[in-house]
Amino acid sequence: MFYLGRVLNGYGREVGYGIEIDDAGTLARLLTAEEAAAVTAGLAAERESRGIEARAAEAFGLGADSPRVRRAHVITPGLVDIHCHGGGGFAFPDNYAEEEIATAIRTHQRGGTTAMFASLVSLANPLPQIEALVPFCERGELAGIHLEGPYISREKCGAQNPEVIRAVDEAELRSWLEAGRGWIKTMTVAPEAEGAQRAAELLLEYGGKPSWGHSHGDGAVTRAEIARTLEVARRHGYTPLAVLAGAGTGAGSGAGADARQAGGAGTVAGSAVGQEAAQTVTHLFNAMTAFTHRAPGPIREYIQAARRGFISAEVIADGYHVHPDLVEDVVDYLDELDLGAASAAELGIPGAFFVTDSLAAAGMPPGKYTLGGLAVEVRDGACYLEGTDTLAGGASVLADQVALFAGRGKLTLPQLVRATVAGPVYAGGAWDAPGVTVDFTPGKPVNLVAWNEAMAPLAVVREGVEISHS
Repeated sequence: MFYLGRVLNGYGREVGYGIEIDDAGTLARLLTAEEAAAVTAGLAAERESRGIEARAAEAFGLGADSPRVRRAHVITPGLVDIHCHGGGGFAFPDNYAEEEIATAIRTHQRGGTTAMFASLVSLANPLPQIEALVPFCERGELAGIHLEGPYISREKCGAQNPEVIRAVDEAELRSWLEAGRGWIKTMTVAPEAEGAQRAAELLLEYGGKPSWGHSHGDGAVTRAEIARTLEVARRHGYTPLAVLAGAGTGAGSGAGADARQAGGAGTVAGSAVGQEAAQTVTHLFNAMTAFTHRAPGPIREYIQAARRGFISAEVIADGYHVHPDLVEDVVDYLDELDLGAASAAELGIPGAFFVTDSLAAAGMPPGKYTLGGLAVEVRDGACYLEGTDTLAGGASVLADQVALFAGRGKLTLPQLVRATVAGPVYAGGAWDAPGVTVDFTPGKPVNLVAWNEAMAPLAVVREGVEISHS
């Protein structure tokens, strides 16, 4: 099977002009421009030798839209979403029968998200949901689980049930981590929550990490928790991005501008493979103390920590949660990290990345849904707690966000790829998860999205199998 078009890897670097997938679903080769042209010429010659018209040729499987060849404007790895509550009419916190979970996952896969975390919300007892999700992780249908609460701020709970929000309970959290069997990869915790640092320590001990957010804390508290978590993470083998960048290029490298000009991912791209963020930020700007010029609060701390490579920041880039101008400013600013030796464009790991925060409404028409037992309604493309103006998760798939910002034209395509592939993979430590391709490597299963000129998915391949095409 051939997919023809300009190929970018997960770091946003151009690596070819087509992809050939063998019958086993693994990458046979990346095509050069000449090889891609030869495939096209071969099809034309075959049509001519048979003496048939183009329309008839397509019926024989020889045309551009045949089962043998897909033509695209651009081809990227499959997208990765590490904050997603559901889709297709079902939300993981509320609908956790096997077929309901499978439907939610398939909704995002068909939209181009080939790897994802399943997110829960604050619940009195999340054990039944955790136990229902673990088999999907073990089968490779999910890359992990994200717990969003309950150790968060009541004042900034957003669309979560304030009645179940509580202080950190070490025994309770340990029981969830044990039940998660290593699949609980991130957990949203408010930095000011009682016991927040002990929660961070436990999460790191079990192979997860804290995701700071849903917070009414100030900048000082946030800064202190980020610093303490970095120290604990180092004891668990965390390597700061600045060290990885320095190892790749040496101090004082001047290659950054050249790498950005070429579309990113220069000499140190790949240095972060197998590494992961020590901590993340849950939907930067949303459900946290607001930024003001006199009290910049946690938002400034998160942005500056991300700039230094100490944290990775989620952004819900659906056009509703954060103004598009601000999304572009932050993504652009955090695409050139202050790492001393190399930029994010060289390393291929941005400081900010996209998430959907989607609930059951993703892939569904406007209407009423449920999230964590609370009634939610979709109006004009956005999700709200019923009868209020409080945003309650999203209704997009990641490909919608790529299309939105590609159409605006301010972020480059390499930046958008980093924000939806390498960025979330590094943030969640999902390098080896089924559904994840960062570099297209011969002999490895292929995960890709083939896009048209409007940056809408034409075809989606997951683990070598085409699961969607138009």
